[in-house]
Amino acid sequence: MPRYISRGMEQKDDTTRPPDANDRLEAGAPRRRYRLATPLSLAIALGCIVAVAGFWLVTLQRVAFEREQAVASAMQSNANLAIAFEQQVFRTLKAAEQVAAFVREQYLQQGTDIDLRDWVERGVIREPMFTIISVVNEQGDIVSSSQETGAVNYSDRAFFKALQASDRDDLFVSEPVLGRVSGQWRIPMALRIVSEGGRFGGVVVMSVDPTNFTDFYRQADLGAQGLLELAGLDGVVRGRKAGGQTSFGADARGLPWFQHRTQDPEGELIDDTGAVDGVPRILSYRSMAGYPLMVTVGSASDEVLAPVMQRRVDYLVLAAAASVALLCFGALLIGVLARQRAVADALASSEGLFRATFHQAATGIAHITPEGHILRANDKFCRMLGYSLEELRQRDLFALSDEGEREALRRFLARRLVAHSPVFSPEIEKAYRRKDGGLLWVYEALGVVKDSEGQPDFLVVVTQDISARKELEMRLSHDALHDALTGLPNRVMFHDRFERVLESARRYGRHAAVLYVDLDGFKSVNDQWGHAAGDLLLQQVARRLEDCVRAEDTVARLGGDEFGIVLATIERADHCEVVAGKVLLAMEQPFVLEGAVAHISASVGAALYPRHGADADALLARADAAMYAAKQAGKNRFSIDTALSPLADGGVAGPLG
Repeated sequence: MPRYISRGMEQKDDTTRPPDANDRLEAGAPRRRYRLATPLSLAIALGCIVAVAGFWLVTLQRVAFEREQAVASAMQSNANLAIAFEQQVFRTLKAAEQVAAFVREQYLQQGTDIDLRDWVERGVIREPMFTIISVVNEQGDIVSSSQETGAVNYSDRAFFKALQASDRDDLFVSEPVLGRVSGQWRIPMALRIVSEGGRFGGVVVMSVDPTNFTDFYRQADLGAQGLLELAGLDGVVRGRKAGGQTSFGADARGLPWFQHRTQDPEGELIDDTGAVDGVPRILSYRSMAGYPLMVTVGSASDEVLAPVMQRRVDYLVLAAAASVALLCFGALLIGVLARQRAVADALASSEGLFRATFHQAATGIAHITPEGHILRANDKFCRMLGYSLEELRQRDLFALSDEGEREALRRFLARRLVAHSPVFSPEIEKAYRRKDGGLLWVYEALGVVKDSEGQPDFLVVVTQDISARKELEMRLSHDALHDALTGLPNRVMFHDRFERVLESARRYGRHAAVLYVDLDGFKSVNDQWGHAAGDLLLQQVARRLEDCVRAEDTVARLGGDEFGIVLATIERADHCEVVAGKVLLAMEQPFVLEGAVAHISASVGAALYPRHGADADALLARADAAMYAAKQAGKNRFSIDTALSPLADGGVAGPLG
């Protein structure tokens, strides 16, 4: 577009160029020549008038055009920054929701024994922005917290009342309040706890400093009077930074962008009144997908238009000088050349600014065709994937994506090209396959750039590396399903795998079994050598139990010194006894601890599917009862209830091995 305008201006200059300078010299010639030149003089005068009028018209159009371009560029830049700001807030809220969900799950398993302070000290919870994480019971009392709180009750807080009165299972972001623990203004974010029977069981609440949401101001180039705002759809500002001044808790309902949001969830506008602090601004706003929040990014109109106004003065001076210079061909030529140089410099400066912004951006940016072929990419995007720009141009976005992500990406791209809809988020989490074969997880946003006819011309892809967050998610997922001491699956994962084994057995008409193992003499090891030795013993027991089963079987720690084993398939009941015999023999072998040798045994109970039950709970209860039968019969034994099972040879077996 700038080059097209430049060519148009050059054509305008050609059509308004005055006659040769020698003709103008005739104005000072003798009367005869003056008379001879009268028609030409009139033509020159008329030409000069037309040229001056045309030149001033072009100058004013240029000033108006550059003003419009500056406003449009600021709106586009603010729209991109609003996307980046939204992504940062979204990642913060998702991280908060994941931590809250993890704490809630642990609280439901451990009850009030949960020790959040210990988790923070051991690095289980590593998010520094969440200053306080607390578990609040159904009466509103704090039962566990990452800091010393004393007797604090939150039953009158808005987040507690809102979650108590609804069954929502997403993160509730409250308006800023004065913290009762920290004594400072904080934004509480809470997740509902559901107790047995679906009743309200309290909340997991964490506090965030409101300035954390406006730290993005330091990363964005918004000028000295820029605006960055995060507001709730309830009309309360969660965090705002305007002209370097941070505030929160203000009423946003009367702001123009908040009112425009009801008609369009995202857009741009010019606030000439300076609704926040009297400073007129060019703004872009976006409603966040999945959260009742909106982000707003603005640049001061005076700062955006300052270069334009400076050039306006230059253009007016040039117009005046050119008007005088039209009396002389040489001065006119100098003015035209000067203006051409000014236009060329402006274009070069604009191109240089674009290239600097594009290639020095902190996020990966690429332009792609509607078919997914890469047109151009900045240095950050190339470094993230490990390819050169020429190599990227030979590939499309689908070939760079991980194989399992390609079909989903095709659907996402097609959906973005059809029409903009507030129902669908323009962002996606996906995986790229780097040139070195490694997996790169990114948070990616796609923006559509349309041509003059409203058709998609190309797409702007903005990517943010989230590999570290993905690793944290996988680590938290693993910790939630595995025993921290032994590394074995915990009770939750044990039940899940048992249910899957039973489902497969029902589908294919197979048999399955579950063993319940309880250690004999474990308490004496703890009493004699301490809990450290007991923990080491449990770890060695876990490894021995894993050696007693096949790869498709599952060994889990059910709690304390009790373990469970799921045999995925068995042919006969004596196969179950064979495994139990291996377990008893393995437990009889001496355990070498630090400076001591321990001797223990095990009592093993078993239940068979479908003989002893059709569901996991019934079978596990039957195996537990059989284990107690073995323990009462003298320990170091295997027991299976054979009253309903013709597969077994006897009730309580003697020591095996």
